Amino acid sequence: MDSGFVYMMERLPQERLVCAIANVAHAKQILEETLDYARSRMAFGQPIGRFQHSKFLLAELVTKIEVTEAFVDRCVVAHSEGRLTAVDAAKAKWWTSEVQNAVLDHCVQLHGGYGFMNEYRVARAWRDARVTKIWAGSNEIMKELIGRELGL
Repeated sequence: MDSGFVYMMERLPQERLVCAIANVAHAKQILEETLDYARSRMAFGQPIGRFQHSKFLLAELVTKIEVTEAFVDRCVVAHSEGRLTAVDAAKAKWWTSEVQNAVLDHCVQLHGGYGFMNEYRVARAWRDARVTKIWAGSNEIMKELIGRELGL
């Protein structure tokens, strides 16, 4: 086998981990900006973040990000110790891209019409995040790797 190909294949878990780190960091930053927006954007005489739906949604999104960060942190430690498996890297890449896209979709919605305007970072972030389900191996490939590990 070509040594370049072997080298590339050996580095795929690291590449996927780097993608996972970037995915969750990207989503977290835009979520923090959305929280600031929800605290300051007024509707019906109060900040939109005080409406029960917004409050519950933001609580869910923050929790989803924190739980995802914990898994990615575990993968980073495993990588630094030489224990990161290709399957765990696939899980991290797949999961973080799904979380990122879901979080950013909600952030766009919370921004209302502004969330779709290029002048707002949330619109650009939402659009840019879509590719994370494709590069470094599509999410379908990640699920295939995970499924194989399950003996399926």
